[in-house]
Amino acid sequence: MVSNWSIWQRLLGGSAFVLVLLLGVVGAWTWQVESRQLETEPVDLRVPAEAPQRLAQALRAKTLTNRDPAQLDSSAFRSLYDHFREAFPRVHATLDVDTVNGLSRLYTWEGRTPSLAPVVLMAHVDVVPVEDPSGWPHPPFAGRIAGDHVWGRGALDDKASAVGILEAIETLLKRGVTPRRTVYVALGHDEEVGGRRGARAMAERITADGVSPALVLDEGGAITRDALPGLHDPLAVVGVAGKGYLSLELTTEGPGGHSSVPPKQTSIEVLNEALSRLRTSPLPSRLSGVAGTMFDYLAPEMDLPMRTVLANRWLSAPALRWILNRRPATRAAVRTTTVPTRLQAGVKDNVIPTTARATGNFRILPSQSVEYVIGHVRSTLEGLPVQIEPVQANEPPAVSGVDTPAFRMVQRTVGQVTADSVVVAPYLVPGRTDSDYYADDSDAVYRFVPYRLTPEDRSRIHGPNERIAVDDYRTVVQFYMRVIRNADRLPTNAGTMATDKE
Repeated sequence: MVSNWSIWQRLLGGSAFVLVLLLGVVGAWTWQVESRQLETEPVDLRVPAEAPQRLAQALRAKTLTNRDPAQLDSSAFRSLYDHFREAFPRVHATLDVDTVNGLSRLYTWEGRTPSLAPVVLMAHVDVVPVEDPSGWPHPPFAGRIAGDHVWGRGALDDKASAVGILEAIETLLKRGVTPRRTVYVALGHDEEVGGRRGARAMAERITADGVSPALVLDEGGAITRDALPGLHDPLAVVGVAGKGYLSLELTTEGPGGHSSVPPKQTSIEVLNEALSRLRTSPLPSRLSGVAGTMFDYLAPEMDLPMRTVLANRWLSAPALRWILNRRPATRAAVRTTTVPTRLQAGVKDNVIPTTARATGNFRILPSQSVEYVIGHVRSTLEGLPVQIEPVQANEPPAVSGVDTPAFRMVQRTVGQVTADSVVVAPYLVPGRTDSDYYADDSDAVYRFVPYRLTPEDRSRIHGPNERIAVDDYRTVVQFYMRVIRNADRLPTNAGTMATDKE
């Protein structure tokens, strides 16, 4: 007969063996991860000293967005384009400039080999309204340079890109540069309301007859710090996809009447229960897809504890989900988000409303769909007397590749124009950009502008006190200059590289 002690010895021995084996596997996975960063050397690209002043001037144009084209102040857009013609004379003398639906501009810089797939550089010139200008240290449309920053609505979103692209091309033209590939500059006027008359119309022109751009570059990612615990270097996140978009209107009906004799449950209380359920029953987070690729790029650059977590996601998934869901920015990277954005109920403080409405906005992961999210909402609200109606919906765009010459070119360019040891990683943009209109026509659609974005700066986008550092703006111009030159070296076809000299 085997004694109880002997049984315990075997169990302990077996457990120790399993533990040692598990630690060995974890260690092997941790140490086998290899850096995916590229070795680069900074490139000295001179940016004209007056460049920030030209951006500041552009910020004075009050190019406010509006869903109704008839409500747009076309004179403000024309004033901006007049400034562009005056500030960048070589651009307007050399490039073809087309007006698209009145207020967008499509520039065409024909390359030396027009048969090659083109490059598309994108930006938008419309800006969102300012809620309360009194809280700004400098008026939002004064376009002032103060404290080493350029201040004004649109400084980050997205006139720095629009003006920076034109500044880069003007500088290259002064140096006698003509790109090998044709370069399109697509400046949209309605990105903030969906880009249907601007970016979509320009994308249809560019991709007509089956043209697939070799590179599309738009806003979306930036350079951050302290994005994740264990990463001490700045992180440049290059968007390889955006999220889908869905707005649902939730409507409840209930007995009205005088507030002095309330019913058992009002329409507002039913609606509140519906919103509470959606908040406490979110869609599941996903550590695969774009998020998984981003972790593969980040793991080798992390301190040991976080490197172990990221390299062994097969084991650490629950802990990693807990870490990521603690911060809004990282939570949005791994799940379809849900948030109520509009509420409507009641006409007087002593009248119980018969109808209550809310709009919920969902930003959808690429692995999910509009239909899937609507099904989740209906299942979550089952049993409640709530009507669910879609208001606006866009499926998630296709994901662009990272194991491609185009992504590596963007990655290398970031290293060339940033002075610090910046880690570059692919990223899921939590919203949408106009570049989504190219996702079905090119697998090289990337979203990135190289300015540094702290959590405080992130709140300036669409918020008060928008600004960009003067040094960051110079980096933006350098980035576009280098992108245009480096695009000449993209493969002309699989397995071959251009050898164009500087």
